[in-house]
Amino acid sequence: MEKKELDLVAKVAEIFEKNEEFILDKWIGLIKSENIISNESELDYYLTGFKKLIKDFSFYLKIGDFEGYYRGNSELAREIAYNDISYPKFVEAFHLFEDSYSELLTRNIVHCDLLKCMGVIDKIHHTTISRVSQAYFEINDVTVFALAKLAELRDPETGYHLERTREYSVILAKELGCAEDFIANIYKVGPLHDIGKVGIPDRVLLKPAALTDEEYAEMKKHPAIGANVILSIIADHHLSRGYLLMAKDIIMHHHEKYDGTGYPCGLKGEEIPLSARIFAVVDAYDAIISKRPYKPALPHEEALRRIKKDSGTHFDPLVVEAFFRIHETLHKTYEKYKEDFKFGVQVK
Repeated sequence: MEKKELDLVAKVAEIFEKNEEFILDKWIGLIKSENIISNESELDYYLTGFKKLIKDFSFYLKIGDFEGYYRGNSELAREIAYNDISYPKFVEAFHLFEDSYSELLTRNIVHCDLLKCMGVIDKIHHTTISRVSQAYFEINDVTVFALAKLAELRDPETGYHLERTREYSVILAKELGCAEDFIANIYKVGPLHDIGKVGIPDRVLLKPAALTDEEYAEMKKHPAIGANVILSIIADHHLSRGYLLMAKDIIMHHHEKYDGTGYPCGLKGEEIPLSARIFAVVDAYDAIISKRPYKPALPHEEALRRIKKDSGTHFDPLVVEAFFRIHETLHKTYEKYKEDFKFGVQVK
């Protein structure tokens, strides 16, 4: 940032410091007039958060400490996430911030500098939204993973299954040459693949023997149970892109088979989303080499034999080819988590 721009930011910071109460009152008034806040308890969170935002702007940007200010933005995002404040509503309210101080800038910044000043502050606000978004969604990613663990924790024999399969899927997706956003999304949502198992009775999920036809039919409901949860979120928020769409694909379709004999939809070949075809392989691999209520852990070599045998029927042949190119890396990942589980700790 140029010296002239830094000087303007420092000037705005001084204006905020001297007029903090005025700006806050006007900001809250605008939010109320737009009906963004629905109750008094929510208003308290907005007051606390906006007061911090104005104070941080005054304190840090008066001395040009942009990173200090943006750290405060991340702290604010954590408060928003943990207090269940709607992120879209926060962004809507934040965009009213400019209206709360524009009159003050007009009165206190010389006319020839005003446009440049507004442009610089606008850039800062864009960075604020970016930092808040990153922190907010990182927190919610952790929350999603914690919820996914609930399904896994019903079966203590599967220790670190979620962590392992998400890492396998990333390694395999990279080997297949998938785009960076695809890889980032599969890492985020992979842990949700079996979330529908929360709806399966323990007598079926934890049965230490082969399932009857009726019990297997019950077990086969878990993809639809999990996918319906995600679909309701997608519908409520009118989503047309983003990682929840991949989550729905993996949850619903990771038990499909390449020859069309899988469930729940009987999709065939490339009708099955790539993310689900990847997860079909890594989920099967981990299931084979891990102990389950109904079976002992089998050797890595046996997993290779079974996956090769089922290439073209159960699994996408191209995904299997990529799997065989990196199977040693996957096995090392399994061994790492196996050792962590042995000692009851997770070491990264």
